[in-house]
Amino acid sequence: MDISLNTKPDIVFIFCDQWNARYLGCTQHPLVRTPNLDALAADGCLFETAYTPSPVCMPARASLASGLYPHTHGFFSNYTGQQFPAEQVTLFRCLQQAGYTTAKIGKYHYFSLEWGQDYEDYRCYYNQLGLDWAEETSTPFQGPFIKSNYTRWLKQHNLLDTFITDIGHRYVDGQYQARPSLLPPNMTPDGYVSQQTLAYLNRAPTGKPLFLCASFPGPHTPLDAPGKYSDMYDPAEVVLPKNYDEKRCQYGGQAVAEMTAQYMGKITHLDHRVGEIVTALKQRGNWENTVVVFSADHGDRMGEHGLVSKVGFQDGSARVPLIIGGPAAPVGTAGGRNSSPVSFLDLFPTFLDLARTEIPDYCQATSLLPIVRRETDHVNDAVFSEVANSGSFNYMVRDQKWKWYVHGRNDQQFLFDMELDPHEERNLISSTAHADTLQKLRDRMLRFLMITQLNHARGYQPLFKRLGMAFPTEDQAERKHIICERLQQVHR
Repeated sequence: MDISLNTKPDIVFIFCDQWNARYLGCTQHPLVRTPNLDALAADGCLFETAYTPSPVCMPARASLASGLYPHTHGFFSNYTGQQFPAEQVTLFRCLQQAGYTTAKIGKYHYFSLEWGQDYEDYRCYYNQLGLDWAEETSTPFQGPFIKSNYTRWLKQHNLLDTFITDIGHRYVDGQYQARPSLLPPNMTPDGYVSQQTLAYLNRAPTGKPLFLCASFPGPHTPLDAPGKYSDMYDPAEVVLPKNYDEKRCQYGGQAVAEMTAQYMGKITHLDHRVGEIVTALKQRGNWENTVVVFSADHGDRMGEHGLVSKVGFQDGSARVPLIIGGPAAPVGTAGGRNSSPVSFLDLFPTFLDLARTEIPDYCQATSLLPIVRRETDHVNDAVFSEVANSGSFNYMVRDQKWKWYVHGRNDQQFLFDMELDPHEERNLISSTAHADTLQKLRDRMLRFLMITQLNHARGYQPLFKRLGMAFPTEDQAERKHIICERLQQVHR
């Protein structure tokens, strides 16, 4: 079948790990260069207020795969000791049922391998997920103590020892130690994912529409931009975040600048890989019928509030980049930006909406296509995020103007006016003038937790209704006779 005969669009999801939403040219970052993503946003829809359902890798990824929030699917951390149940991963199976070829290349993080285990031993699991093609890699910090096609590839090129030694030293020096990668760009985990994605596009079936997820491990730590990207940004030119808190920061300002320079180098390297994928899609012959989506599972604070890494609900951690573009994106007007609150979880129904297939009734998110089409300026009155940390459950609610969250073992609470204070510098939690707002947000969170419990009883019909209406006849006497006859047959 000719690829041009596919009526449903190819969907390519470029998925990154730990990308602070401020670090894009199209979001007016003063220094970082992301020309390929900027071009995608220019002709697509850029969501400026997108949040993760959880600022931790595995819970966020499990949410996207299942359409459920963490408190429903039950995975709150990265190290659960078990696989995310294949029967809950419905995104890929729904797309298969809609006629799509499904492929995922790169980081999954639906489970964590132990020492010496091999991703290739999980082929059956990937098939159960609904993937026609699967190629998994890990974050660099896990890579040295497990086996994968990536580590075998490094070994073939006599670079495995270099990789192991570098990561081993970083375990001692700290994951935020800023120094260039010892691997050339094409040999890094991000380079490997890009090359495997390009190779797959060259051989992917053309008789059916394609859903392809290219899942990059970067710009997650280590902060090790490769090759020319390692000195692309001068730490002396880095402007520390507006909300940088020197007293709170365990690193000095110089160290944060050096970290940020490497972080931005990794981001520009990834943007280059996005350009490679777009070029390959154009060469494939179906570019005019392709939607490209870009996002990340969560951010990295990179010195904001004196903090690094994820887990918190500050925007540097909980807000994510999100772009829906490509020629087949149903964008009403080019260059659209939307500032309403949306969730990374909303991509689950959005992908199914693009595939023109039914969205499961249990899905706890909303398709973004009405915003992309300019049919409305919002689909959510608020979005939510949650994480378990230090023995406590922590929650965030974000509406158009306000963000409220509770975090930490001592249930610290925070309230910010995000319109007047987008860098979250003034906590209004103790302000009596905002008591009504605080109560409304608390009530909204309670309602969210109540209505998003997974209803395992949906569709239930009582026994009397099931048996009493199980037979088509309208004659009551005949129905009674049929039921009694069936019951007697059981005991003959």
